[in-house]
Amino acid sequence: MPKHAKWLIGGVWGTFMLIYALISFPNHFNFRTAGTELAYSMQVMEYHLRGHLIPRQLSVTNPFVDTEGWRIDSHASPSVITALPFYWLGGAWGLLVHQWLMIGCMGVGFFIYAYQRTGLWQAGFWTMTHFLGMWGVYSLMGWDWHELVCGIVWMPWFWYAIEQKKPWLFFVSWLLFIGGKENFTLWGVWIGFILMWIYRSREQRRWLLIGTAVALIWFVIGYFLYKGGEKGLSRLYLYAYLGAKDPLAVVEGRETSVSFSFFSVVKTILLRPQFIWTLLFESPRLDPSTFELHWAVLWSGGWSFAVEPAFLLLLLPVYLYKLLSADYLLWGTLYHYSMEFAAILPLAVLWTAERWKGRWPFYAVLVGGALGAHFMSFSLMDSRYSKWYDPLRHRWYSREHYCSPYSYWKIHEGLKVIPREASVSAAATLIPHIPARLEYYHFPATKHVDYIALLRHNTAPWPLTPAEMEKYIDSLERAPQWEKIWDRHKLVIFRRKKGSE
Repeated sequence: MPKHAKWLIGGVWGTFMLIYALISFPNHFNFRTAGTELAYSMQVMEYHLRGHLIPRQLSVTNPFVDTEGWRIDSHASPSVITALPFYWLGGAWGLLVHQWLMIGCMGVGFFIYAYQRTGLWQAGFWTMTHFLGMWGVYSLMGWDWHELVCGIVWMPWFWYAIEQKKPWLFFVSWLLFIGGKENFTLWGVWIGFILMWIYRSREQRRWLLIGTAVALIWFVIGYFLYKGGEKGLSRLYLYAYLGAKDPLAVVEGRETSVSFSFFSVVKTILLRPQFIWTLLFESPRLDPSTFELHWAVLWSGGWSFAVEPAFLLLLLPVYLYKLLSADYLLWGTLYHYSMEFAAILPLAVLWTAERWKGRWPFYAVLVGGALGAHFMSFSLMDSRYSKWYDPLRHRWYSREHYCSPYSYWKIHEGLKVIPREASVSAAATLIPHIPARLEYYHFPATKHVDYIALLRHNTAPWPLTPAEMEKYIDSLERAPQWEKIWDRHKLVIFRRKKGSE
């Protein structure tokens, strides 16, 4: 590889690492990270560090735990062990650094895979550039930390290991991939079968068969270990409506919800293909983000499916997972829900380009895929259909992204008055700044806590409105069982009086 190529590759990789640092770290510094992801992940890590293999009672995920009683248990994600040292060293900041480095590692993986497959550093450069410009990566970096990154990062690495016939690397990267999240186990089974169809050598198929069997076994074990108990809430409830006689009536609230049943859902998928096909293009609530997803995929290299349909087959479970869900957040391009596309589309474009290796269309396809992904990413940063889209999280090039109505240092000065192991409830954007503990709650859940920490004039106090949050603060100031111990720099902290319930 010529010296100028190394400088170009390193320069582009470093530039995007800087951009992603400018997206992720200012968000936390400016109080845009949230309890439902970052603080949730911190509590998971806290359980693991204290010797618990299976985290339970993750109270921070449910702000209504006082009244509704259910809880959301952790994902089946043993691969988060790779993030534990980062959390141990740096808490919330450590997790964000871990995620940032994992994206960089994934970019390197795409370069090495494409370079070794084609023998051309230019192919590695454009495949890496394609990945680093994907909207799925921008969305992930703009939304806290998620255990998904512990698995998806290994996608290009196990492809590389298969083709270069490195069994140790294949099994390590494969196990970390399927251990990233519970749906990756089922996706892994599907990927294993597709790759056994693509790769024909006996040795490669044997590895893939073993990997597929392990993924299936882990899915069964993980489901029963992590699905929750009598009051647990499994993510499978998002697909329960498919088992009803009239699924749309359940989604629209015209009929009562039904319990999840594998048999009923599979029956609907197999016996009502026209209905399932419709859901892939039109969401149950007519949300336009479904179209936005297909448009983004097409611009970012989805056109390569016409030449390499195997990659569309690889993404079929992802489409079903996203578009059959009753949660409209999954239908679009927001948050971490599109990283699977970022992992597959650069590979699809690379394989398509190889058909013209040695001719000008080879580079046209690679460059076109990369530039299309970048164009789509900047287009989505400008506007998205999702009502939850916050442009301040993503627009690293805007001055407002680096501004906050709160002072990080002054807020943390006040948070020091809360004892390390005291039970605490805090506002959504404040709780990731409080060290995790077993008694860790998402406001307005306050029944089991001794301290409450809130931000005045909070414009994003989910699940409350700004007006509701101010009313809560006023009521706490008058409540006989609470005493205000801090009220400076827009941070207010209450402590439960001794002997009060």
